[in-house]
Amino acid sequence: MAKLSQLVILFAGALSLLSLCATASGPKFIVEGQVFCEVCRANFINRLSEPMPGAKVRLECRGEDKGNITLSLEGVTNDKGVYQLPVEGDHGTESCEVLLVKSSKPDCDVIPSEGWAGKPSSRVTITTNNGFHGQTRQANPLGFTRKVALPQCKELFKELELTQDS
Repeated sequence: MAKLSQLVILFAGALSLLSLCATASGPKFIVEGQVFCEVCRANFINRLSEPMPGAKVRLECRGEDKGNITLSLEGVTNDKGVYQLPVEGDHGTESCEVLLVKSSKPDCDVIPSEGWAGKPSSRVTITTNNGFHGQTRQANPLGFTRKVALPQCKELFKELELTQDS
């Protein structure tokens, strides 16, 4: 009976040690987003925007002083223009953003200076201390623009009651 209780204690101790090792690296997250080719140079997603497979993106986190890069990961979009970047640890005190790196389409490789929604990048919060549950963190869509807008964009702008300059 004594050997059985020693075995149970040994097993429980080993299980606790394994559990501790598994959580020592901190939480694991997936940063996910999508990259488009914006064919009308409108800098927002519309019905003519095309998902961009094979585009390269980079996730960068910077320390509280915003100067030094504490994390840098690159990834490539799949056939639907979606990327998924695995992130180790909690980065709640850092400023993290996904940046466009390289287009997969030579005719759609302009990184807009203003970007979508006013920025050429997408901020993302990578922490468990923000009220979000689960490990996936969604980044806003990003897009390269075509050098020259497609002819059908005129009809789109008319539908949206926009001028091409607005």
